[in-house]
Amino acid sequence: MGFSAFTSSPIAMLLVSVCLGTTGQFLLKKGLMLTGGSKDVGAAAVLGALKAIGHPMVFMGFACYGISSIIWMMILKKAPLSIAYPMISLSYVLVVALSPKLLGEQVRWPAMVGIFFIVSGVSLIGMGLGKR
Repeated sequence: MGFSAFTSSPIAMLLVSVCLGTTGQFLLKKGLMLTGGSKDVGAAAVLGALKAIGHPMVFMGFACYGISSIIWMMILKKAPLSIAYPMISLSYVLVVALSPKLLGEQVRWPAMVGIFFIVSGVSLIGMGLGKR
């Protein structure tokens, strides 16, 4: 798929935007874990976050968000916000699905039920994406 084909497809842009946003979340979390700032509270949390900004994973996480935001602006020109915005919730699905593998987190059954409802809702909304 060429760049012009990519930019003419709101669905392709949404998927890339969601994947970049999800990648950004994992990079930020992993960077904070490596710098020891992920469980701080109060002023220590602010200092830990400022210290973590220089970590390559945190920097890459912000870069993913930046690129995702640029793609999001392109999406907003092509798709109704009422349809495009709920699609962002697919990042919740990816985070829950990948957290056990990438972060060793445990996912309990209520989260899986919630994911089912998110996917169902996004699917229903997505059916209207091509119909304007």
